[in-house]
Amino acid sequence: MENTKTTLRKKADEVKDLRCKNLIAVLEEPTDIKNIGTVVRNINALGVEKLYIVDGKKRLPENWEEMRERKSLLKTSVSAIKWSFVKTFSSTKECIEHLEKNVLLQ
Repeated sequence: MENTKTTLRKKADEVKDLRCKNLIAVLEEPTDIKNIGTVVRNINALGVEKLYIVDGKKRLPENWEEMRERKSLLKTSVSAIKWSFVKTFSSTKECIEHLEKNVLLQ
């Protein structure tokens, strides 16, 4: 019997090409960090490839890999956090500038 981790990774790889590469969800100043897992689960189910989080209060670690190991986020995201791309910004202005420079002009 194939282990669950391998099965989840296989499913994620199978649908990777079906994701919308032009759609990025932006979450501005989440008040409860645990809710990020729910957002990740929902955008993942909708085929959104990336989540940008504006975190002006610096509550999230700069290294997103640390967030992938938090049990509260693993549980609420139904493990989708393991293969989702998340980028954090310290201000809305910084996020918009990044979008304008790297996404909107493509």
